[in-house]
Amino acid sequence: MSSEKKSMKVGVIGPAGFGGSYLCIELINRGHQVYGISRNPEKLGQHASYTPMSADVNTLGVVELSEVFKGMDVVINEYGPHSAGHEALQYMPFLEVTRKIVLAIRLAKVGYFIMVGGCGSLHMPGTPERSVLEDREWWMSYRRGIADSEAHTSYMEERLGPMGAGLRAYRNARAAEASGKGTSESRRVIEDYEAYVRSNDRALQFVTACRTSFMFFDGNTSFPWTFVSPPALYRPGRRTGEYEVRYDVLPVKGDEEDARNLDGRLHGISAADLAVAIADEALSRVKKWRHWTAFADMSDDTPAPSYMTL
Repeated sequence: MSSEKKSMKVGVIGPAGFGGSYLCIELINRGHQVYGISRNPEKLGQHASYTPMSADVNTLGVVELSEVFKGMDVVINEYGPHSAGHEALQYMPFLEVTRKIVLAIRLAKVGYFIMVGGCGSLHMPGTPERSVLEDREWWMSYRRGIADSEAHTSYMEERLGPMGAGLRAYRNARAAEASGKGTSESRRVIEDYEAYVRSNDRALQFVTACRTSFMFFDGNTSFPWTFVSPPALYRPGRRTGEYEVRYDVLPVKGDEEDARNLDGRLHGISAADLAVAIADEALSRVKKWRHWTAFADMSDDTPAPSYMTL
């Protein structure tokens, strides 16, 4: 990150949501003027460096959105439907909103646009022609990875209701098996959950939309952007202030070129540390026109709030 100190006007789409709330606090703590853009931006709270701008990205047209973005040094898109519950995790609405935002950013001539996408656009280790979503064993390793974390399971329960409840039962069953206290019931829970994940996991619709959204950016140099994909295990947690960066590829532990058996090998990052990485990039802009991810130490598994307030 550049050592230069500069206060910027930063628009954050989705300021009161999961990633957006952590990001707004990080930016404000660095001395930036933050403009929260959503239907209810006042939910984040009040601060002298925070200006809520009520604007519904779902219903406004491109021209109207561009007026909201005008004059911003940076706009960061933390838009996500998760706060509306698991039923909102749909493919087409996310892509249509992303399309409008991109066009509005270009029309407003924003200085720098940071798109926070999803893990689905990252490539499998050692296979740059294949995204993670083309490997269903990766998705199974992801589900096992979040189930083995108390912090991640608690986060999913808070944000996604029934999806979180199923994950809790799966976590308990896996813990019973690992401790040698498994029963026929715990094995049935595991089998049923993994069968659902392999055949009908509704979260895949949204993750697939995140992958497709990268096509709005890939090879496009008509405006200044960067596209950050959180790693597989992205959840609330401690702010360490440290992170590592990888470009285009899913970060894994061990041999970074080996995509076989990813159980226990997926990296993660807390929302607080991803906010650090994004805030760094907002100032340095060293990843212009690049697709990247960041990961950090996740050894602290203490549950943390899904949403922050000022």
